[in-house]
Parts: sequence; structure tokens; C-alpha cells
Amino acid sequence: MEVPAGFPLEDDVLARQVGERLLARGEKVAISETTAGGLISARILSVPGASQWFDGGLVPYSGAHKWEQLGLDREIARTHGAVSPEWVSATAEAMRRATGAAWAIAESGIAGPQGSRRSPKPVGSVAIAVSGPSGTNAREVLLPGTRVEVMRQISQEALTLLLAALG
Repeated sequence: MEVPAGFPLEDDVLARQVGERLLARGEKVAISETTAGGLISARILSVPGASQWFDGGLVPYSGAHKWEQLGLDREIARTHGAVSPEWVSATAEAMRRATGAAWAIAESGIAGPQGSRRSPKPVGSVAIAVSGPSGTNAREVLLPGTRVEVMRQISQEALTLLLAALG
């Protein structure tokens, strides 16, 4: 069996930097990742000792799973869409409550191809939020590339946003 490009994840500098900062603070992070499909968590878990600062993650792909696992208000999705700063902010805050982690990352996006989606947003549209002790910061980005390239970029954007929030 052939191993996909980019695996195994070795010496993930960004994930290691996040871990060092969290460890120094005595804090943990939890993750809800939809479009990245577990790649953010995989990058974190590639760092030895990640169990000291990673609480865990979910990959709630279907809408029903998001509502059931995290108790999110469907009205947020109806009003703002699942790819919105409002939705990922609510998701990140729900992850913090559910896990007790000091920090949480949440992302939702459209990796493509276009297919039969109902969203008016283009492929590559992604919303990412980081929630922590001082509040929640969310942003929306448009990422170019194939489905897998978008997934990889989401993991990079998410970890970069967390690293910045950690100071």
C-alpha cells in the first residue's frame, strides 16, 4: 500500500511550537474539524508528548452530528451558514465547554469539488475560529487548490491562528 504524500508527519514545526506554548502555560487545546477531516489533530499528534497539551478532537462532518455532539443551535447555521465566523465561533466555544480545555479550534469549509452543494460560497471558502480564555477570534478565508491542498491549508491556518492567540 502506498503512503499518501505528506505522511508520515515528521517534525511538524508549527504543531511543535503550539505544543511548547500550551505546555508552558499548563493548558490544553481541543479541536472540532470538519473540512480538514482530522488533519489538524494528526499534525498535533505527530509531536511527541502531545498528550500533555492536546485534549482531543471531533470530526463532525454531517450537520446532524454537529448538533448532536456539540449541542449547537441550528438557527446559527440557518442564519449565517455553516461556513461562517458565527458558526465556527459557536463550535469552538462549545468544544471548550464540552472538554474543559482552555483553548479550542473549530473550522468549517468547502474543499470541493463543487458537486451538488447548496452553498453559494465558492470551493475553498473556509471559516476558522480559536476560542480561549480571553475570547474567540474567527476569520473567513478563501484557499486555492485541490481538495487535499485545501485541507492541508486549513490545518496550517488553524494552527497559525492558535499560535498567534497564544502569544
